[in-house]
Amino acid sequence: MPFLRIFALSLLPVLAAAPAGLNHFYATVDAETYAAIEASPFLREQFAPFEKRTTVRNDSTYSGLYFYGLGTYFEFFEEGQGERKKGDAGVALGVEDTGGSEKLREQWNAVRPAVVTMVTRQVGGVAADWFRMTSFEETRANSAVPGLRLFAMEYAPTFLKAWGTGPEGSIRMADILGAYCDKLGLTEVRKNAKLANVSRVEIAGPAAGLELRAKQLELAGWRVARRRGGVWECIGPNTTVVFRPAPVPQSVRRVEFQLQHPYNGPDVKLGRSTLRFHDRTAVWTF
Repeated sequence: MPFLRIFALSLLPVLAAAPAGLNHFYATVDAETYAAIEASPFLREQFAPFEKRTTVRNDSTYSGLYFYGLGTYFEFFEEGQGERKKGDAGVALGVEDTGGSEKLREQWNAVRPAVVTMVTRQVGGVAADWFRMTSFEETRANSAVPGLRLFAMEYAPTFLKAWGTGPEGSIRMADILGAYCDKLGLTEVRKNAKLANVSRVEIAGPAAGLELRAKQLELAGWRVARRRGGVWECIGPNTTVVFRPAPVPQSVRRVEFQLQHPYNGPDVKLGRSTLRFHDRTAVWTF
Protein backbone atom coordinates (compact mmCIF):
# COMPACT_ATOMS: atom_id res chain seq x y z
CA MET A 1 0.00 0.00 0.00
CA PRO A 2 1.58 3.35 -1.02
CA PHE A 3 2.40 5.38 2.04
CA LEU A 4 0.66 8.51 0.72
CA ARG A 5 -2.68 6.71 0.98
CA ILE A 6 -2.35 6.06 4.73
CA PHE A 7 -4.48 8.96 5.90
CA ALA A 8 -7.47 7.78 3.89
CA LEU A 9 -7.64 4.81 6.24
CA SER A 10 -8.92 7.04 9.02
CA LEU A 11 -12.30 7.00 7.25
CA LEU A 12 -12.68 3.26 7.88
CA PRO A 13 -14.64 2.10 10.95
CA VAL A 14 -12.29 1.04 13.72
CA LEU A 15 -12.99 -0.35 17.18
CA ALA A 16 -11.69 2.61 19.12
CA ALA A 17 -9.81 2.42 22.38
CA ALA A 18 -9.95 5.30 24.83
CA PRO A 19 -7.43 7.96 23.70
CA ALA A 20 -4.00 7.13 25.10
CA GLY A 21 -2.24 10.15 26.56
CA LEU A 22 1.47 10.75 26.95
CA ASN A 23 3.20 8.47 29.44
CA HIS A 24 6.72 9.80 28.84
CA PHE A 25 9.20 10.95 26.24
CA TYR A 26 12.91 10.34 26.03
CA ALA A 27 15.72 12.31 24.43
CA THR A 28 19.28 11.35 23.58
CA VAL A 29 21.66 14.22 24.32
CA ASP A 30 25.38 14.86 23.94
CA ALA A 31 27.79 13.91 26.71
CA GLU A 32 28.27 17.51 27.92
CA THR A 33 24.52 18.09 28.31
CA TYR A 34 23.95 14.68 29.91
CA ALA A 35 26.67 15.34 32.50
CA ALA A 36 25.29 18.80 33.28
CA ILE A 37 21.76 17.43 33.77
CA GLU A 38 23.01 14.65 36.03
CA ALA A 39 25.10 17.05 38.13
CA SER A 40 22.48 19.79 38.57
CA PRO A 41 21.37 20.23 42.22
CA PHE A 42 18.50 22.43 41.03
CA LEU A 43 17.02 19.69 38.83
CA ARG A 44 17.40 17.01 41.49
CA GLU A 45 16.27 18.99 44.52
CA GLN A 46 13.81 21.57 43.21
CA PHE A 47 12.61 20.86 39.69
CA ALA A 48 11.38 17.26 39.95
CA PRO A 49 11.94 13.91 41.69
CA PHE A 50 15.06 12.48 40.05
CA GLU A 51 16.47 9.01 39.59
CA LYS A 52 19.53 7.69 37.80
CA ARG A 53 18.94 4.03 37.17
CA THR A 54 19.88 1.00 35.15
CA THR A 55 16.80 -0.90 34.00
CA VAL A 56 17.07 -4.63 33.37
CA ARG A 57 14.26 -5.86 31.12
CA ASN A 58 13.61 -9.10 29.30
CA ASP A 59 14.36 -7.40 25.98
CA SER A 60 17.09 -4.87 26.86
CA THR A 61 19.22 -3.24 29.56
CA TYR A 62 19.92 0.50 29.65
CA SER A 63 20.90 3.38 31.95
CA GLY A 64 19.47 6.87 32.01
CA LEU A 65 18.29 9.90 33.97
CA TYR A 66 14.62 10.08 34.98
CA PHE A 67 12.44 12.99 36.11
CA TYR A 68 8.96 12.25 37.46
CA GLY A 69 5.89 14.49 37.23
CA LEU A 70 2.37 13.89 38.51
CA GLY A 71 1.11 11.94 35.51
CA THR A 72 3.95 12.07 32.99
CA TYR A 73 7.72 11.76 33.12
CA PHE A 74 10.77 12.01 30.88
CA GLU A 75 14.14 10.35 30.41
CA PHE A 76 17.55 11.37 29.11
CA PHE A 77 20.08 9.04 27.54
CA GLU A 78 23.66 9.80 26.58
CA GLU A 79 24.68 9.73 22.95
CA GLY A 80 27.04 6.86 22.13
CA GLN A 81 26.04 4.66 25.07
CA GLY A 82 24.93 1.24 23.89
CA GLU A 83 22.76 1.57 20.80
CA ARG A 84 21.97 5.24 21.46
CA LYS A 85 22.66 7.42 18.45
CA LYS A 86 22.68 11.15 17.90
CA GLY A 87 19.11 12.29 17.28
CA ASP A 88 17.36 9.34 18.92
CA ALA A 89 14.06 10.17 20.62
CA GLY A 90 10.96 8.36 21.77
CA VAL A 91 7.33 8.97 22.66
CA ALA A 92 5.48 6.51 24.89
CA LEU A 93 1.70 6.58 25.29
CA GLY A 94 -0.10 5.38 28.39
CA VAL A 95 -3.04 2.97 28.10
CA GLU A 96 -5.18 3.19 31.22
CA ASP A 97 -8.20 1.10 30.20
CA THR A 98 -7.75 -2.63 30.78
CA GLY A 99 -7.38 -4.41 27.45
CA GLY A 100 -6.81 -1.15 25.60
CA SER A 101 -3.51 -2.43 24.22
CA GLU A 102 -5.26 -4.98 22.01
CA LYS A 103 -7.68 -2.38 20.68
CA LEU A 104 -4.78 -0.05 19.91
CA ARG A 105 -2.93 -2.88 18.15
CA GLU A 106 -5.96 -3.38 15.90
CA GLN A 107 -6.02 0.32 15.09
CA TRP A 108 -2.31 0.48 14.28
CA ASN A 109 -2.67 -2.63 12.14
CA ALA A 110 -4.49 -0.39 9.65
CA VAL A 111 -1.07 1.09 8.85
CA ARG A 112 1.35 -1.80 9.31
CA PRO A 113 1.63 -4.94 11.45
CA ALA A 114 1.56 -4.17 15.19
CA VAL A 115 2.21 -6.41 18.17
CA VAL A 116 1.57 -6.46 21.92
CA THR A 117 4.32 -7.92 24.11
CA MET A 118 4.81 -8.14 27.87
CA VAL A 119 7.90 -6.30 29.12
CA THR A 120 9.36 -7.43 32.44
CA ARG A 121 11.58 -5.53 34.87
CA GLN A 122 13.94 -6.81 37.52
CA VAL A 123 12.52 -6.15 40.99
CA GLY A 124 14.67 -7.46 43.81
CA GLY A 125 16.53 -9.68 41.35
CA VAL A 126 13.30 -11.25 40.03
CA ALA A 127 11.68 -10.50 36.68
CA ALA A 128 8.24 -8.94 37.30
CA ASP A 129 5.62 -8.17 34.65
CA TRP A 130 5.92 -4.42 34.09
CA PHE A 131 3.81 -3.34 31.12
CA ARG A 132 2.26 -4.56 27.90
CA MET A 133 3.95 -2.73 25.03
CA THR A 134 2.07 -2.04 21.80
CA SER A 135 4.22 -1.12 18.82
CA PHE A 136 4.86 -1.83 15.19
CA GLU A 137 6.98 -4.92 14.57
CA GLU A 138 10.23 -3.06 15.16
CA THR A 139 13.14 -2.83 17.57
CA ARG A 140 15.18 0.07 18.89
CA ALA A 141 17.96 -0.83 16.45
CA ASN A 142 15.58 -1.47 13.53
CA SER A 143 12.89 1.16 13.92
CA ALA A 144 10.20 1.85 11.33
CA VAL A 145 11.28 5.49 11.67
CA PRO A 146 15.05 5.72 12.24
CA GLY A 147 15.77 7.71 15.38
CA LEU A 148 12.14 8.07 16.50
CA ARG A 149 10.24 5.37 18.38
CA LEU A 150 6.56 5.56 19.30
CA PHE A 151 4.87 2.89 21.37
CA ALA A 152 2.22 2.45 24.06
CA MET A 153 2.40 1.06 27.60
CA GLU A 154 -0.34 -0.63 29.62
CA TYR A 155 1.01 -1.35 33.10
CA ALA A 156 0.51 -4.86 34.45
CA PRO A 157 -2.05 -4.86 37.31
CA THR A 158 0.34 -7.05 39.31
CA PHE A 159 3.29 -4.65 39.02
CA LEU A 160 2.65 -2.45 42.05
CA LYS A 161 2.26 -5.52 44.27
CA ALA A 162 5.65 -6.77 43.05
CA TRP A 163 7.05 -3.25 43.51
CA GLY A 164 5.86 -3.29 47.11
CA THR A 165 4.09 0.07 47.26
CA GLY A 166 1.21 2.00 45.72
CA PRO A 167 -2.46 1.06 45.23
CA GLU A 168 -2.40 -2.63 44.36
CA GLY A 169 -3.91 -3.49 40.98
CA SER A 170 -3.82 0.05 39.58
CA ILE A 171 -2.59 0.66 36.03
CA ARG A 172 -2.95 4.45 36.21
CA MET A 173 0.16 6.43 35.31
CA ALA A 174 -0.26 8.76 38.29
CA ASP A 175 -0.34 5.82 40.68
CA ILE A 176 2.72 4.20 39.11
CA LEU A 177 4.71 7.43 39.29
CA GLY A 178 3.60 8.00 42.87
CA ALA A 179 4.78 4.49 43.74
CA TYR A 180 8.17 5.13 42.10
CA CYS A 181 8.65 8.27 44.17
CA ASP A 182 7.49 6.53 47.36
CA LYS A 183 9.96 3.71 46.79
CA LEU A 184 12.75 6.23 46.24
CA GLY A 185 11.83 8.26 49.32
CA LEU A 186 10.92 11.25 47.14
CA THR A 187 7.25 11.73 47.97
CA GLU A 188 7.87 15.08 49.68
CA VAL A 189 10.14 16.21 46.86
CA ARG A 190 7.37 15.36 44.39
CA LYS A 191 4.80 17.29 46.44
CA ASN A 192 6.95 20.43 46.53
CA ALA A 193 8.63 20.13 43.13
CA LYS A 194 8.14 22.71 40.44
CA LEU A 195 7.26 20.15 37.75
CA ALA A 196 3.63 19.15 37.31
CA ASN A 197 3.57 17.55 33.85
CA VAL A 198 4.86 17.60 30.29
CA SER A 199 2.53 19.78 28.20
CA ARG A 200 4.24 19.99 24.79
CA VAL A 201 7.11 18.13 23.07
CA GLU A 202 8.68 19.17 19.76
CA ILE A 203 10.71 16.63 17.78
CA ALA A 204 12.49 17.13 14.45
CA GLY A 205 13.31 14.55 11.80
CA PRO A 206 12.76 13.43 8.20
CA ALA A 207 9.25 14.22 6.93
CA ALA A 208 8.17 10.73 5.81
CA GLY A 209 8.88 9.23 9.21
CA LEU A 210 7.09 12.05 11.00
CA GLU A 211 3.98 11.44 8.93
CA LEU A 212 3.93 7.80 9.98
CA ARG A 213 4.30 8.67 13.66
CA ALA A 214 1.58 11.33 13.37
CA LYS A 215 -0.72 8.68 11.92
CA GLN A 216 -0.05 6.43 14.90
CA LEU A 217 -1.13 9.23 17.22
CA GLU A 218 -4.25 9.90 15.17
CA LEU A 219 -5.23 6.24 15.39
CA ALA A 220 -4.62 6.41 19.15
CA GLY A 221 -7.32 9.07 19.42
CA TRP A 222 -5.26 12.25 19.08
CA ARG A 223 -6.35 15.24 16.97
CA VAL A 224 -3.79 15.63 14.21
CA ALA A 225 -3.36 18.54 11.81
CA ARG A 226 -0.83 19.38 9.10
CA ARG A 227 0.48 22.90 9.55
CA ARG A 228 2.49 25.22 7.33
CA GLY A 229 5.98 24.02 6.52
CA GLY A 230 5.13 20.34 6.82
CA VAL A 231 4.71 20.51 10.61
CA TRP A 232 2.44 17.94 12.28
CA GLU A 233 0.61 19.15 15.38
CA CYS A 234 -0.78 16.24 17.42
CA ILE A 235 -3.06 17.11 20.33
CA GLY A 236 -3.62 14.38 22.88
CA PRO A 237 -5.66 14.17 26.06
CA ASN A 238 -2.84 15.51 28.23
CA THR A 239 -0.05 16.74 25.93
CA THR A 240 0.68 18.14 22.49
CA VAL A 241 3.41 16.56 20.34
CA VAL A 242 4.77 18.56 17.40
CA PHE A 243 6.82 16.97 14.62
CA ARG A 244 8.96 19.35 12.57
CA PRO A 245 10.64 18.26 9.32
CA ALA A 246 14.45 18.20 9.26
CA PRO A 247 16.98 16.48 6.94
CA VAL A 248 18.20 14.11 9.67
CA PRO A 249 16.83 12.99 13.08
CA GLN A 250 17.37 15.81 15.57
CA SER A 251 15.75 14.32 18.69
CA VAL A 252 13.73 16.48 21.06
CA ARG A 253 14.25 20.17 20.30
CA ARG A 254 11.89 21.87 22.74
CA VAL A 255 9.71 20.84 25.70
CA GLU A 256 7.10 22.80 27.62
CA PHE A 257 6.10 21.88 31.16
CA GLN A 258 3.22 22.81 33.45
CA LEU A 259 4.41 23.83 36.90
CA GLN A 260 2.71 23.06 40.21
CA HIS A 261 3.41 26.54 41.57
CA PRO A 262 4.31 29.89 39.97
CA TYR A 263 8.04 30.30 39.53
CA ASN A 264 10.04 33.04 37.77
CA GLY A 265 13.59 32.07 38.65
CA PRO A 266 16.66 32.59 36.46
CA ASP A 267 17.44 30.57 33.37
CA VAL A 268 19.26 27.31 34.02
CA LYS A 269 22.02 26.48 31.52
CA LEU A 270 22.57 22.73 31.19
CA GLY A 271 25.31 21.89 28.73
CA ARG A 272 23.97 22.81 25.30
CA SER A 273 20.42 23.19 26.59
CA THR A 274 18.59 25.90 28.54
CA LEU A 275 15.63 25.67 30.93
CA ARG A 276 13.57 28.86 31.30
CA PHE A 277 10.66 29.69 33.59
CA HIS A 278 7.65 31.97 33.35
CA ASP A 279 5.00 31.80 36.04
CA ARG A 280 3.40 28.32 35.71
CA THR A 281 5.28 27.31 32.57
CA ALA A 282 8.83 26.11 31.91
CA VAL A 283 10.48 25.66 28.51
CA TRP A 284 13.53 23.48 27.92
CA THR A 285 15.31 24.00 24.59
CA PHE A 286 18.03 21.74 23.18
